[in-house]
Amino acid sequence: MRHVSAEQVRAFILDELGEPLHRLGFSAEQVSDDFDLHDSGVIDSFGLIELISAIEERFDLQVDFEELDPEKLTLIGPLARFIDEQSAPATAA
Repeated sequence: MRHVSAEQVRAFILDELGEPLHRLGFSAEQVSDDFDLHDSGVIDSFGLIELISAIEERFDLQVDFEELDPEKLTLIGPLARFIDEQSAPATAA
């Protein structure tokens, strides 16, 4: 697995969801780290699954979301940082 930065994930999410964000009156510059994609109506539950699949496919990752708090799964910043952490190379102890 290769390392993907939180910034790369965030940029991909904003690009992937650009159309629904725009329809709801949001620009990429307005979207903060605590922006909730589900509560804002940008995506529904199925859309979340599609987004996660698109992230995994785009970055050639297999992310284990078991350790992520479910309430943070739809927040852009925490989701991007989690994927960053999951894809980081393991450090020797």
